[in-house]
Amino acid sequence: MAPPAPPKQAPMAPSLARQQSAVNEITGDSTTWQIYASIFTLFVPTFVARLAWIGMKTTDTALLGHSGTIFLTASSLSDFWTSMSGVFITDTVLGSMCGQAYGAKNYDMVGTWLQISMTVFSWVVIPVFLLWCATSPVLHYGLGTEKTVADYAGYYAIVSAFCLPARLISGKLTTFFTSQKITGPSSQTTPLALLLNLAFGLQFVLGIPYAGLSFGFWACPIVTTLVEWFLVVFLFVVYCGYYKYHEKCYGAKLREWNFFRDVFVAPLMASADSDRFTYYKQNIQPKVGEFLRLTVPATLALASDFWRMSAIGLLAGTLGNTEVAVFNASYRLAWMNLVIIGAFSSACVTQLGIALGTGDGHLSHKIRDLGIGTVLGFLLVTTAATVIFVKPLAEIFSTDPKVIAEFEGSRMEMGLMIFCMSLSMHFESLLVALKKTETLFKASLISSWGGQVPGVLFLLYFSGKTLQNVYLGIGFGYAILLVLYALPVLRADLHEHAEKAFAENSASKPLTA
Repeated sequence: MAPPAPPKQAPMAPSLARQQSAVNEITGDSTTWQIYASIFTLFVPTFVARLAWIGMKTTDTALLGHSGTIFLTASSLSDFWTSMSGVFITDTVLGSMCGQAYGAKNYDMVGTWLQISMTVFSWVVIPVFLLWCATSPVLHYGLGTEKTVADYAGYYAIVSAFCLPARLISGKLTTFFTSQKITGPSSQTTPLALLLNLAFGLQFVLGIPYAGLSFGFWACPIVTTLVEWFLVVFLFVVYCGYYKYHEKCYGAKLREWNFFRDVFVAPLMASADSDRFTYYKQNIQPKVGEFLRLTVPATLALASDFWRMSAIGLLAGTLGNTEVAVFNASYRLAWMNLVIIGAFSSACVTQLGIALGTGDGHLSHKIRDLGIGTVLGFLLVTTAATVIFVKPLAEIFSTDPKVIAEFEGSRMEMGLMIFCMSLSMHFESLLVALKKTETLFKASLISSWGGQVPGVLFLLYFSGKTLQNVYLGIGFGYAILLVLYALPVLRADLHEHAEKAFAENSASKPLTA
């Protein structure tokens, strides 16, 4: 018999209900500073993890650049092609699903969502792997890339393709832990990966410190692949084997799951009238549809965003070398904001998911509003600083007077782009937390292909081929996206969402209004 849904008005004293919660250190009665403290406890390690991951990618770029310009070109072309399909293995939904189950104290469901996500994305990895292996012929015959460069790019992509299962496993595991507010695995393993990638890259790619042990470009993707697989082993041995962080949400019943049987065999061979594949039919199959209903639109929205920015990048490339240099450099400024806000949004969404699953509508409102207010205040400061101090910022990237002048002439439009892009990303995270991924996809599609790309084309054609018009078109599109994202988030009845999340995850006692 399903447990009753929690009412919006608590049938017992809220203070008593909240005292009984073992999962939420914060409640609707918590002060603003207590909620901030809980969010920042998650933000700091998440930020460290993201920064280290970017450092790892930057290390690869630097190593390749020192190996030779042709290899850097090849890796860039490889990344261009592989990123177009690699976006499909990004899972933005798992954290929300696990967080709500954890908040509702349905700990087995947290592990079940992990298994369901592994089942779905293990199948997605297969065509992505094959597309990566096809990099050389695609670049050579499809895009007209010189065969030598295409072959280098193909080698880089094929070796990197063997990273895909490792990234899938490590990504799922760290999300599984983070949804329980266990941030050590992600914040500790990614800096370790950065150090290992740098140390082994210097030796085997550049021959530092031992010149005789150097293999140049050919070693670079191999080093990265081996480092990523080492991290998978490290996660299992240290955090699962030694610390046993998984045990609370991965009980005896969930250990009946068999990766090969329940991921690759059961989906093809399980039938309703068969006694085989019992675990899959009882635990995985009933929830796969719900997971796909949320994941497919979220993933398509992400892919749409990537392809849209690729299209705009091509349009910006028609303006001239100076404009292209400024456009690429300005994205570094946007990226700095996105790294910080992305980590903060992740922390907010983790706390919000747990609050929703616990049934605490008051706390959910506070987390949502504090998060939006914090991101808005941060962006007002950083955007104003970018506009005011654009010249010294430009001098970080170039000493060319033309580049600096282009930065100064585009400062307002650039600021609009950075502000709307970063703020919309935070609202996107909140939509995922509220399971509004269909709304997310529709908004992304409208703003990208009905706003941004045609907006840039219109301005370039009718107002002139200037970088200001590119920024203005992008900013206009992101402004549309911001409105389309913000309205459903701000209009959402979080008491109702908390009630629904509680009921769906079969919590025993609600924390409600």
